[in-house]
Amino acid sequence: MDVKMDLALPAMDESPVVPVEEHHSVDDVEWMTAKLIPKMPDLEEAACETFQWDITDWKSLDKRVTGPEFEIGGYKWQVHGGRILLFPQGNNDRDNCAVYLDSAEPNNQDANGQDPNWHVCAQFALLMSNPDDPTVYTSHTANHRFTAAEADWGFTRFQELRKLETPMDHRGVPLIDNGHTVITAYVRVYHDPTGVLWHNFVNYDSKAMTGYVGLKNQGATCYMNSLLQSLFFTNYFRKAVFDIPTADDEPSKSVALALQRVFYQLATSVNSVGTTELTRSFGWNSLESFMQHDVQEFNRVLQDNLEGKMKGTDAEGAIQKLFVGKMKSYIKCINVDYESSRVENFYDIQLNVKGCKTLRDSFANYIDVETLDGENKYQAEGHGLQLKRFEYDIERDAMVKINDRHEFPLDIDLAEFVAEGEEKQKAGPDGFKYTLHGVLVHSGDLHGGHYFALLKPERDGNWYRFDDDRVTRATQKEVLDENYGGGEAIENLAGMTMAMRQLNRHKRFTNAYMLVYVRDNTMDEVLKPLTSSDVPEHLQQRLDDEKAALEIKRKERDESLLYFNARIISDEDFRAHDGCDLFNPHSPTAGKPLRVRRQDTFANFKTEVAALYNVPEDQMQIWTLVKRQNDTIRTDLPIPETDRQLTMENIKEKYGTRSQADLKCYIEIADKPTATPNGKFTFFPNEGQTGYFMIFIKYYDPLASRLEGIGKLYVQKSAKVADILPQLNEKMGFAIGTSLKLFEEIKPSMIEPMRVKASFSQCEIQGGDIIVFQKDLTPKEMNELQQQNIRVAIPQYYEYINNRIIVEFKPRNDEDTTLESYSVELSKKSTYDQVAAKLAEKLDIDPLHIQFTAAAPPNGLPKNKIKRSTNLQLQEMLSPGYINQAHSSNVIYYEKLDISIVELESKRLVKVSFLGPTLKDESTHELLLLKTSNMNALVEALLPKVKMNPDGSQRLRTFAVFNGKLIKEYGLNDPISSTHDSFSLYVEEIPMEEFKAKDEEPILACFHFTGDPSRLHGIPFKIVVKEGEEVRDTKTRIRARLGMSEKDFAKVKFVLCHQNGKVTPLDDDDILSTGNLSPNDALGLDHVDKSGRNNRLGAEKAIFIRG
Repeated sequence: MDVKMDLALPAMDESPVVPVEEHHSVDDVEWMTAKLIPKMPDLEEAACETFQWDITDWKSLDKRVTGPEFEIGGYKWQVHGGRILLFPQGNNDRDNCAVYLDSAEPNNQDANGQDPNWHVCAQFALLMSNPDDPTVYTSHTANHRFTAAEADWGFTRFQELRKLETPMDHRGVPLIDNGHTVITAYVRVYHDPTGVLWHNFVNYDSKAMTGYVGLKNQGATCYMNSLLQSLFFTNYFRKAVFDIPTADDEPSKSVALALQRVFYQLATSVNSVGTTELTRSFGWNSLESFMQHDVQEFNRVLQDNLEGKMKGTDAEGAIQKLFVGKMKSYIKCINVDYESSRVENFYDIQLNVKGCKTLRDSFANYIDVETLDGENKYQAEGHGLQLKRFEYDIERDAMVKINDRHEFPLDIDLAEFVAEGEEKQKAGPDGFKYTLHGVLVHSGDLHGGHYFALLKPERDGNWYRFDDDRVTRATQKEVLDENYGGGEAIENLAGMTMAMRQLNRHKRFTNAYMLVYVRDNTMDEVLKPLTSSDVPEHLQQRLDDEKAALEIKRKERDESLLYFNARIISDEDFRAHDGCDLFNPHSPTAGKPLRVRRQDTFANFKTEVAALYNVPEDQMQIWTLVKRQNDTIRTDLPIPETDRQLTMENIKEKYGTRSQADLKCYIEIADKPTATPNGKFTFFPNEGQTGYFMIFIKYYDPLASRLEGIGKLYVQKSAKVADILPQLNEKMGFAIGTSLKLFEEIKPSMIEPMRVKASFSQCEIQGGDIIVFQKDLTPKEMNELQQQNIRVAIPQYYEYINNRIIVEFKPRNDEDTTLESYSVELSKKSTYDQVAAKLAEKLDIDPLHIQFTAAAPPNGLPKNKIKRSTNLQLQEMLSPGYINQAHSSNVIYYEKLDISIVELESKRLVKVSFLGPTLKDESTHELLLLKTSNMNALVEALLPKVKMNPDGSQRLRTFAVFNGKLIKEYGLNDPISSTHDSFSLYVEEIPMEEFKAKDEEPILACFHFTGDPSRLHGIPFKIVVKEGEEVRDTKTRIRARLGMSEKDFAKVKFVLCHQNGKVTPLDDDDILSTGNLSPNDALGLDHVDKSGRNNRLGAEKAIFIRG
C-alpha cells in the first residue's frame, strides 16, 4: 500500500515533471557541430571536420606540447593543415591549462618562404573529455582569421588545473582519469571571396588588395566620399571634368581644379586621398566638414556648379548627356477632350520605398495616373534615382527613415515606363535596358549614420566597397540582399542568437539610398578607360612637382636625423637688437643659421663659421648661449680648443641644454690682443688665468627712445664699476667726465640700478651679464622730456618693451572699402583711451567716435563689442588666450561711429520690423534708445518712421519671435532690456477683424513650418475663428493677411496642432469653430520657406559650393 501511494504521489503533484538530462557524447558529430559551431548565415562553408588527440600520460607532458598535424578539407585548391597547441601547466597563468588551435605553415609560399596574404577563416570548438565516458567534457568556441601573424588562437583559461582530475558533476567522472584524457577539435572552414572576412584591418593596404584607394573622412564627409567615388568611376564624367580648363586656377579657389586633383590622385596614388583642398574650394570651413548632409542634395549642388564651369569648353553638355532625362507631366480632362502637358528635364528621380516592394513597383508608382478632384494639385516633384528613405510621418509628427525591404535588380528594362514616340522607336527594343553600376548605402537613422558606396568600376569586373579610406572586395550578395533593408520579421527573432539579432538590427538600418544604373548600349562609352592623354598636362605637372617636393621633405626629415640646426649670434646682431637679451630669439632673421652634421668635428664647424664671418680662426672664439633659470639668454662658456676633435653631437650634449632643439652660439671676434698679467698678449683673456670676464653693454637714448647694443668689455671681479665709465664715454663720444647712470638687465621685469663705487663682485656681476647705461639727466631735462611723454629712464623703457605688442586694427565691416587695416605698436598696459587715440591719429577722427570689437580665438573673427572704460587696459581688450607675443600679431576690430561712444553706450540699438496691412509689407528699422527705455518709448520712436493705415485699428502690438516661434507679447511698460538680441522684434497694427472680434469668437495662433511642425520659419500671426466658417473661406482671409500669391498659396497645406501634440490635417469643408478648440491649439501652415532667412537653430544647413 505504501508502495502504491509512493507511486501515485507524482501523479497527484501538479508541478511539471523535470525531464532526465540528456548527455551527448563528444563523438556525436552531428549534434556537437550544430550545438557548438552552427553554420553562420551568409557565409559559404569550405569544409567541416573533426579531429581527436588521445593523451595517455598527462603528467609526463612538457610545458608546451604540439599535437599531431591533421588536415581539414582535402581540396586541391585549398588544403588546410592544423594542429592543437597545449600548455598543460598553463600559459602565463599557473591556475589554468591553455589550449589553442594552431595553423600549419601555408603551402603557397613565395621565394622568401612567406605569403603575406595567406589566411584561413575557421569557426572552431575545442573540447576536453573523459576517455571512457565522452559525455563528460568541457568546451570553448571561437572563430578566427588565421594568418602568418596570428597562426594560433584559443583559450588561455581553458580549464582550472585543480578541476581536471576531480568529478565534473554528480556522475563522479573527471576529465582526466589516471592521466588519460581526449582533446577534440571541431573545425568549420569558410570561403573568403572578399579576402577580408574577420579581418582586423591592421596594416591593411587597399591599393595592394584591390587596386583602388579610398578618400579620407574629414569628420562627417562620408556622404561626399561615396558620391565622389561613384562619379570617379563614371569615366565619361571624369574625362569631362578633366576637360575643364584650369591651368591658371588656384586649387583652393577652383572647384574644377580641386576635383581634377582628387580624381587624378584616386587614379595614381597608393594611399587614401584627402579632400581638404576640395572642400576649401567649396568655401567650407572645418565646421562644414563635421556636418553631414544629404548625398542627393550634395550631388545636385555639385552638378550645377560644374555644369556652369563646363559651358564654352570641350566638356559642355557632358552632364546633360550623362544624367539628364525628360519627364512629361500632363492633366487630361475626363469629360472634355482637353489635355495640358509639359516636358521637364530631370537629373535624378526620387522613387517611393514605402508601399513598393521592388524598384519596378517604384517606377510604376512614379508614373501612376492620379484622378484629381477638389483643391488637389498635381505636383511633379522628383528627380533622382534616389530611394525615398526619409519621409514625414504625420502620426508621429516627425521625419522618419523608411527601412522597409525594397528589392532592386542587377539589370532592368525601363521601356515600359518610356512614353511612346519617335525617340523610343529609334532606340529599339533593347534601347532602355540598364545595368546596375553603383549602390550608395546609408546605415543609421534620421539623426545620424554613415554612407558608403558599392561600385563596379568595370563592365565585367568585380564589385568593391568604398568605405571612406578603405576599399574591399564585395560579393553580389553584399550589393543586393544586404541593402534591400527590412531585416527579419519580428516573429522570426525568437530563434536567433544574440549575435544574429544584432546582425539583423544592422541590416534593418542599412539599406540602399541611391542607385546608379548605366544604359547598356552606352556602357562602353560611359565606362571607357582613360589614358594619360586625357589628363591635363598642367595637372600632372603640378602634382608631379608637389610629389617631388614631398619627396625632398621626406629626405630632409630622414637627413634631419643626421643633422641639427645651429644659430650664430654676432656683435652685429647685438647692436641691431632693441630689446631684452642679446638678440630676439623669436626672430627668424636674428643671427645666421647653419645646418650642422652631427658627426662632424668642432674643428670643421669652427672653420665654417670663420669663413661665414670672414675672420681668421685665431681671432674668433665661439661661446654657447644658454637659457638661464630666469628665462633670459646669456653666454655661458667658450668652447675650448681642447675639444676640437669632438663631434658636434658631443659638443651639443656637453655645452647645450635639453630645452633647446638647436645649438645657439655667440661668436666673439677680437679687435686686438690684450695684455695678460704675465706680460703676454692674447685675443681672448682666460677668466681662470687672468681674472677677466666678459660683459655686454647697452646704451639707452631717451630722445630717440631707443636701446642699442654697444659691444662687450672684459672686466675683473675686484674692479670698481666706476672704472668702466671712461670707456663708456669714449665709446659714445661723450665729453670726459659725463655723468652716467648704470643699470643691470637681470630680466625684462627686473632692471636694477648699479652702485658705481662698488666692485663688480659686490654687484654680483658675472660673465655674460648685461649692463645698460644712459646720460644722467638734470631735473629740468627730465621734466621737459616727461611733458613730451618720453620715457626718461631705463626702467621705464624696459617696462614698455616688456609690454610692447603690435596690434592689427581691422575694420569690422570688411565691405566698406574706405576703411583700411592698421598695424600699431602699443603697450599691453595702454588704456582704452590711449588705444583709441593712437588709432584716431590714423583715421583722422575723434577718438570717441571709434568702437572696438574683440577677436575670438582661434579663428580671430569679430566677437563681442568692447565697452569703453577709462581703467580698461589693452591686455584686457584683447581676447583671453589670443595675445601672441611670439609673433607680435594681435587683432582688434574697429568701426567708425556717427555719435560719441559715450552716448552710444548709454543707449541700446534695437532692430525692429514693422508689419503693414499684410505680413509681406515688412520694413525694418534701427532705433537708438536709452537702455532704461520701455516698449512705449520704442513704439514712439518707431511711429515717425512708418505709415499707419488711416482705416486701421490704430492699436499696435509688439512681440518677439525666435526661429519662427512666438516668444512673448510685450506690454507698453515692459523694459526693452527684456528682449534678447537673438530675438526678432516685431510691431504690427492689430487687424480690424481681430480688434472688432466678438467675445465668443476665439483668436487662433498660426505658424509656418516645412514638413515637420518642429521645423518652424516665418512670422507667426493670429486669426479670428468665425462661427460656421469653412476652412476654404478661412484660407481666403489668411491669404489676404499673408499677402501671398495665389500660385504660392495653393501649395500650402493646413493642419491643426493640438496642445496634446496631436496633428489633424484640415480639408476645405472642415469648420474650425466646431472643433472644440483649446487655448493652446494652433493652426500650422506647411510650405517651403522662401524668405531666405535661416531661422532653424541647430538645423541642418543647406549645402553651398562657392568656388
